[in-house]
Amino acid sequence: MIILHGENIVLSRQKLKEKSLDFKKKTKGEILFFNGSTELINIQQAFQSLSLLGEHQLVIIENLFGGKKSKEKEKIIAFIKDLQPKNLIIWEGKKIDGRLLSSFQGQVLRFDLTPVLFHFLDSLRPGNIKASIILLHQTLEQLPAEMIFFMLVKHFRLLILATDLGKKGLKSMPSWRQGKLINQGHEFGLERLLKIYQRLLRIDCQQKTGKTPFNLSSQLDLLIASL
Repeated sequence: MIILHGENIVLSRQKLKEKSLDFKKKTKGEILFFNGSTELINIQQAFQSLSLLGEHQLVIIENLFGGKKSKEKEKIIAFIKDLQPKNLIIWEGKKIDGRLLSSFQGQVLRFDLTPVLFHFLDSLRPGNIKASIILLHQTLEQLPAEMIFFMLVKHFRLLILATDLGKKGLKSMPSWRQGKLINQGHEFGLERLLKIYQRLLRIDCQQKTGKTPFNLSSQLDLLIASL
C-alpha cells in the first residue's frame, strides 16, 4: 500500500502517474480508479477480483479522507485497515492527519508546499508590487507555475469570501487565518478582487486554448505587476 498526500498536488500527481506507469510496465495489468464518494461494495468487489488476479491489478482511491464525511467513507477506511492490501494507492489532495495514518501498513509519502509560496501569497496587496514580484520569482524557482497559479486562484477565492461574508465565509478556518484573509481582502476591496479573479479565469482559458503568446510564468509576472 502507498499513501500519497499533501498540498503540493502537482508533485503528488506526478508520483501517482509514475507509480501507475511503473505498474503497467512491469505487469501490463489493470488499474481500477475510485473516488472517495464511491460505495463500499465497489471497493470490496475490486479487491475480490484482485485476489484472483494477484499482482496484475492495482486499485487507486482518490480523496478518501477529504471532502464531506460519511458513514460509507468510514466503512471503506475500516475495510482497508482490516485488509491492508498491497496493490493499493491512496491519493489525497491535502495533508492527512498523522493519527489517521497510524493504522495503515505501507509507504506514506507527503508532498508539502514550500514556505516561500505562503510568504508570496501573504505579500499580495496594493502598493507592494516589488516585494511580491521578488517572492514570485523565488517561488518559481521551487514550484512549477501551474502550482502557483492554482494556489493564486484558491487564495483570491478565499479573499473574496472573506471580504464579502467575513468570518461566515471562512467557518472551517482558525481565527488567526480568518483575520489575515479579512484584513488582506479589505486592502483590495471586493470590486477589485472580483476583477482580479476574472483575470485569473481568463489566464486559465488562454493557457488551455493557446490564445496567448506568453507562457504561464510571464502571465503571472504581468498579473502581479498590475496589482
